[in-house]
Amino acid sequence: MFKKLSSTSVVILSEAKDPVTLFLAMILVAFALSAHAQDELSLQLNGFVDSYHALQVQSPHKIMSSRTRLRLEMRANYGEAALFSSVNLAYNGLIKDQSGAFLREAYFDYAGKYLEVKAGRQIITWGVADGLRLTDLISPMDYTEFMANDYDDIRVPVNAINLKYPGESFSAELVFVPVPEYFVIPTSDDNPWQMTAPNGMQMDLSGTPAKHIKNSEYGGRFRFFLENLDFSLTALRTFNKSPVTIAGYNPETKSAVVKGVYEPMNVVGGDVSIPAGELVIRGEVAAYFGEPIALKNSRDYWLRKTFNALLGIDWYAGDNWTFMFQYMHKVIMDYQSILGTEQNTSMITARISKELLNNTLKLSVYGMFDVDNVGFYVRPAADYLLNDQITISLGGDWLGGRRGTFKTYKKNTQIWVKGKYFF
Repeated sequence: MFKKLSSTSVVILSEAKDPVTLFLAMILVAFALSAHAQDELSLQLNGFVDSYHALQVQSPHKIMSSRTRLRLEMRANYGEAALFSSVNLAYNGLIKDQSGAFLREAYFDYAGKYLEVKAGRQIITWGVADGLRLTDLISPMDYTEFMANDYDDIRVPVNAINLKYPGESFSAELVFVPVPEYFVIPTSDDNPWQMTAPNGMQMDLSGTPAKHIKNSEYGGRFRFFLENLDFSLTALRTFNKSPVTIAGYNPETKSAVVKGVYEPMNVVGGDVSIPAGELVIRGEVAAYFGEPIALKNSRDYWLRKTFNALLGIDWYAGDNWTFMFQYMHKVIMDYQSILGTEQNTSMITARISKELLNNTLKLSVYGMFDVDNVGFYVRPAADYLLNDQITISLGGDWLGGRRGTFKTYKKNTQIWVKGKYFF
């Protein structure tokens, strides 16, 4: 099946350290393979260029974002196997460490009749929730610009081995992540979405678990495909990817500091999807065992069992209308009033879209409502397809509320424009 690579190709790939070098190395390896098997190997190169710029609505009307990106993607197919790599070449006019070359994904993919293997840097998605996380806990989120990004771009790839049995009515998937990734929290002073510590305290979220085999992630997912019902069962050993923050003390600087806490937890859950005419009913549940929750005094945390449930309804109403609604509820078991959050918390989301002008113009609005904090996030957008390759988008991000994260970012309400060219 595979022919032996030349020694030069192996050396080039092994010495590739930065994202661009690795991307080019994979292309060279693909061409080396094609020299041996021109009739069997196919090479695909594509990507896009996009540019995004946002302006603060309220005074002083600051530039909230100004970034341009080139995405390069390469896929080399050889029979049932493939190599895939994607690299971002980015310039960010505000956040200095967001400029440069960044490897996004790079993995080996094998799709056999009874076994599929994906090994390398990849994005893993579980569950049926739209924009909310219950069992979808493996690939964390990049909150560098909070939610002012496409959802696919917020996801953080992980280095993992993914094994899957792809049956017609049943599939089984096993995942192993040697070194888990965690939420990217904005802390740099040049970022308008910076998470600030109270009363001038320092922020230290670097205390992620050591890179040791005992801190790896692993889990399984079993999916069933019936005539009018799809459902899955999942189990995962993971961590809270978003840090729980508590007050601490830094003896080196002799100052108070906000520390991030990451604890291992076990998760069991499942999801279901039921088509019913123009409707699709979605449900998802997850039980977390050992989730850390900060106390009211912010000086410590307790581990608790929590139960999470979601119900969603998608209505494809015809005439290019789509309505999607979700309700998510979380309950803390063994609750005590000393905990720094309510026992029951809820979130509602809605997504409405309409396509016009022969499907060249798409009007949409996405919203999240934090029931307990009376907080909201609303993102209206208009996407116009100039041709098959160019899309122009206009939109905004409106945040506010009585308490919570949405209220904290109220001053960041913004309008934005984006252009995207596919090649």
